[in-house]
Amino acid sequence: MTTEDDARRARERADALKAKADKLTADAERRTERASAMYGRFAGGQPLLRGHHSYRSARRDKDRADAASDRAIDAYKAAERAQAEAKWAKAKAEARTKIADTVATRSRSWEPGDFQVGDIVTVRVFETSTSTYRVKRVNKKTLTLDGGGGGWDDPKREYNRVLSRTRDGVTITDPEAGERDDD
Repeated sequence: MTTEDDARRARERADALKAKADKLTADAERRTERASAMYGRFAGGQPLLRGHHSYRSARRDKDRADAASDRAIDAYKAAERAQAEAKWAKAKAEARTKIADTVATRSRSWEPGDFQVGDIVTVRVFETSTSTYRVKRVNKKTLTLDGGGGGWDDPKREYNRVLSRTRDGVTITDPEAGERDDD
C-alpha cells in the first residue's frame, strides 16, 4: 500500500462522508418541516381543553408532534456530527495528499549520508501531521532529533518519515537534489 493509495482512499472517504452529511442535513430539514406541519392544529393558540370531546385526539396529535420534533432535533445533531467528521476527513485527506505528493517527487529514499548534525528536518510524525526538528545524531536506520528537552525527549525517526532537509538555508525534498555527505 503506497502513500498515493492512502491519499486516494482518504479523499474517497472524505467525499463519502460529505455526501452522508448532506443527506442527513436534508433529512433533518424534512423532519423539521413535518414536525412544524403537525403543530398546525395548535397554531391559533387554542389550549387543550380537559373534558372536551376533542381532548384525547388533540393530546395524541400534540404528543406525535412533540415526538416528531424530538426526532428532527436528533437528526440535526446527527447531521452536525457527520459534517464535523466530513470536515476532519477532508483535512486529513488534504494532509495525506500533500505528504504523498512530497514523497512521490523523490528519485530515491533518504539515507544516512544525506544528513549531518545540525540539519533541520521536517518529518512525518503521525499519518497527517509533520514536525520540524534539528538533527542531533545520524544513525544507521534512524535520525535522533533534538526534542528541546535536554535529551530526555529526543525522538528518533526512520529515514522514510523525512519529508525535507534544510542546510545552510537551502531546503530540499528530493535527496538526489542535495549533495551527499560521505564522511
